[in-house]
Amino acid sequence: MFSTIDSQPQEWLLNNPNILHTLCLCRFHDSVSARHWIHTLVPKDKNGKLIKWSAGGPQKRVQRRRKEFIERIDNHYDEIDFEVHCISSTESHISDFANAFFLKNIENISQEPDAKGRNYLSFRIGKHKIVRMPALRAAKIIWIYFCIKYMKEVHGLNGFIYSDWFSHDTLTGEDKAVGVAMVNFLLSSTGVGLQLSIAKTPSKSEADLLSDWFAGWSNSSKSGMLGSELSEKFDILIERAPHKIDWIMYQCNLEVVHG
Repeated sequence: MFSTIDSQPQEWLLNNPNILHTLCLCRFHDSVSARHWIHTLVPKDKNGKLIKWSAGGPQKRVQRRRKEFIERIDNHYDEIDFEVHCISSTESHISDFANAFFLKNIENISQEPDAKGRNYLSFRIGKHKIVRMPALRAAKIIWIYFCIKYMKEVHGLNGFIYSDWFSHDTLTGEDKAVGVAMVNFLLSSTGVGLQLSIAKTPSKSEADLLSDWFAGWSNSSKSGMLGSELSEKFDILIERAPHKIDWIMYQCNLEVVHG
């Protein structure tokens, strides 16, 4: 299996308990199939370059691109042989996940303010290494870990998992890609048996684009940020054949509300 993940908004909480975050995981037979579907479904700009859901421009152009993507899904729906899983939680839910993880691992995680009074979490990795990051970022990373763990336990996720670079991850230095590395550390240290892989040159990567579009469409739809037409189309899509494309509201008590 070849899987890709992406999330909306970026990998950092916005400090608003009602804001919705969505992680999308697409599961393909192999990387060749993934490339075929990415190039078949994801819109391009006027220069022929594949673009993201959040690509800017005049509002009419943005809407046209998004409608184009949805039309392509409709046109190719019967041919689609991959799975799409959209997992959403509010920031309040994500904080619950982070707090639960903190309480279970209190001997290896501590909280402390930085010089400006902002809350940071410090993770002890091994005997000598400590990774510090803002609590709002750490909470989102812990939630991503829980989403992947959920996919493993409920949907039997296995094989190669491709992720984009997380926001605020640096490309160089000792703590290069520390956000992705932290998810991998949590997965390995808890015996989940999965790892994320990333491109060496993120600006040239296309592999996460389909996950990006489904995450954007799902999150915008369920957050009420889209017009009723596009939101209704997403609801129709996930009801049409849940074995192909599904959506859940994921909460820390492990209750799952299906779309």
